Amino acid sequence: MKTNEKKRESSRVEVFSPAEQRAARAARIRVAEAEPYGWMAYSESEDANLYRLYRDPASKHLACTCGDFVFRGNAEPGYECKHVAATLKFIARQYLASEYDPHKQRTNTTSNNAAENTANFRSVRKVA
Repeated sequence: MKTNEKKRESSRVEVFSPAEQRAARAARIRVAEAEPYGWMAYSESEDANLYRLYRDPASKHLACTCGDFVFRGNAEPGYECKHVAATLKFIARQYLASEYDPHKQRTNTTSNNAAENTANFRSVRKVA
C-alpha cells in the first residue's frame, strides 16, 4: 500500500501559473541596452523580432512593445511579460556586477539604525 501512495505522489504534476511560465521562458531571451535610453529584448523564436522596453514615468514600471504586454499589461496592473522579466534580470545582473557593494550596504544600514536609535532615545528622554 505504501508503494501505491509513493507512486501517486511522484506522478503528481506541478501546475505553474502563467506568470511562472513567462518567467521561465524569460531565461531564453537576450536583452541589450538601447540608445538613447531603455532596453531591447530579442524574441525567443527569432532575433529579427525586437521589442523596446522603457520605464513608464507615470507608473514607474517597465513597459514593453510586445503584443502580450500591450493587450494584457494595460488591463492587469503589475503585469510582466517575458521580456519585462528578462530585462529585470538583466538590470539586476548589471547592478550586482558593477555597483553593488555589500560593505557599503552594511555601513548604510548600520548608520541608519544608529541614527534611528539616537532619535528614538531623544524622544523617549523628552517624554520622561
